[in-house]
Amino acid sequence: MVDARTAAIPLLAIGYPVSIAVIARFVPVVRERRTAWLLAHHAAVVAVILGWAVRRPAAVPPNVVWLLVSTVWYRLGGRRPR
Repeated sequence: MVDARTAAIPLLAIGYPVSIAVIARFVPVVRERRTAWLLAHHAAVVAVILGWAVRRPAAVPPNVVWLLVSTVWYRLGGRRPR
């Protein structure tokens, strides 16, 4: 059986590259309302949160805050009607 700390490694190894790739293009994601990108980002951030919850719980709050901030940013952003 795999212990939880070992199981956290793939969560972090997959979550970080995906979330960072979206963060690097976050302004266009918001402006162009790229919902699929946002959902991929959120899934990746949740994976990161779960990974850190097992390995280092103190790293969870900043990631949860970013998840909330990115959601609000997306909801308030986007193209405005002319």
